[in-house]
Amino acid sequence: MASILLIEHHPLLRLGLRHLLAQAHLPGDLIDIDPAAPIDPELWLTDADLLVYGLPSDATAGWAQLDDLCERLRPRRVLLLTERPAAALSRPALPESVRGCLHKAASAEALDAAVRLVLAGGECFPSVLLSEPAGGRGDDAGTLAMPAPSAPSMPSAHAAAPVVVPLHALRGETPATPPAHTNETPSSGAHLLNITERQYEVLALLARGYPIKTVSRMLNISVATAKTHACTLYQRLHVRNKGEAVYVALQRGATLDWAGPPAVRPLGACQAA
Repeated sequence: MASILLIEHHPLLRLGLRHLLAQAHLPGDLIDIDPAAPIDPELWLTDADLLVYGLPSDATAGWAQLDDLCERLRPRRVLLLTERPAAALSRPALPESVRGCLHKAASAEALDAAVRLVLAGGECFPSVLLSEPAGGRGDDAGTLAMPAPSAPSMPSAHAAAPVVVPLHALRGETPATPPAHTNETPSSGAHLLNITERQYEVLALLARGYPIKTVSRMLNISVATAKTHACTLYQRLHVRNKGEAVYVALQRGATLDWAGPPAVRPLGACQAA
């Protein structure tokens, strides 16, 4: 039975990760921790088998928090999620328990494989960081190298060559200075995700935690219509539920931070007009 701690600073991405990890059917417990809340090293948080830690945009603060968590909670293994794997792994004093590093834009399949490999005692790092010269990406920039595990309990047959697994979405480094942020509109978000504006609105509200009945009321549509929009957008995004939809939307560059609908009249009054 494995115990997994999940710490991700972006609330929507944390929601998607929580759903994905929960549906991986790994035997054990998944504990979702809000990094903004005080984290006390209680007995049930210490010595976890795996800490999945999303490095925030403020890397300095993120590294300080990770160092503190490793010291107080003593996770046996750490899987880093970051927008800049090369920069993360070039850190001089990487915590000893770090056993893997994955781009936050990696596919759900890559995340599942990385978690399972690290839990099994292996390591999971981008191969381009292991063999690439300083000036270029190399031919295997779209793969993830999983070096031979160093744990003594692993069979000796695994100690030969690294295992390389293709990634569906290992992207380049993000710009050092991100563009000025503006709230996403249904039009821009729908275009980015190849869904309708109404489907985007439903997804953005579901991502905030609103139940489908509240979503229907906020959008002034029936509950049945809201459910239809949700099911259709899941099909368009090739996902099974809200958590996967949020994860995929963020992967594709959407922010889902739509300001929300203006005040609307009740549905009955609208139909009567």
